[in-house]
Amino acid sequence: MASNHFPLILVVDDDPIILRTLSLNLQADGYDVLTAASGGEALLVVQQSLPDLAIVDLMLPDMHGFEVCKRLKQYLDLPIVMLTAVGTEESIVTGLEEYAEDYIVKPFSYRQLLARLGRVLKRARPAMPDSDVVRLDGDTAIDFARRQITAGGRAERLTPTESRALACLARNANQIVPTERLMDEVWPDGEGDAERLWVLINRLRHKLEPNPKEPRYLLNERGIGYSLAVGNP
Repeated sequence: MASNHFPLILVVDDDPIILRTLSLNLQADGYDVLTAASGGEALLVVQQSLPDLAIVDLMLPDMHGFEVCKRLKQYLDLPIVMLTAVGTEESIVTGLEEYAEDYIVKPFSYRQLLARLGRVLKRARPAMPDSDVVRLDGDTAIDFARRQITAGGRAERLTPTESRALACLARNANQIVPTERLMDEVWPDGEGDAERLWVLINRLRHKLEPNPKEPRYLLNERGIGYSLAVGNP
């Protein structure tokens, strides 16, 4: 099934020319774009939308770019590309080790930025089921293209981590996925553990289940793994 979803990019920079130029160019290349001129504005934006990736400058008027990255990742699991005039080795190493998936120094080539964005997004995107929409029953469905769950007449947005977990389970519908395999797919960087996975599953049940304490769709086999019940009566 074809997807109508275009990746949503948040650009955080206090230079209005860069904001406008990047916004126009990225839209011309098929991206949806949100902009923020400060760290505080960026944090407000992600409370209302769920971008697929953020481009963040280091030198912002209200807080350091690394602090913005830290707060963004606390609120939302999303890949970050640093785009900044700060090109010291210490800054680049810190950015790549602790905050960002890529680091680009200004002045920059737009074509190079575009190529790097595509690479980061491809790496962050989960392997999808055969269909963009997986219907669990008549009232509940997962829309991977729009990255949302519809359940009981309401819609819930999914974070990239939640999408990766559900995509793995949907590709193996009605089968138990071992815990270790699920953690490897959800956290390919190896930072996952059983406690983080349990928190994630609990969060998904609150979005997916009529009664999270008595799950119908997102099931677990103690000591083995988890499964997604598709076509549950």
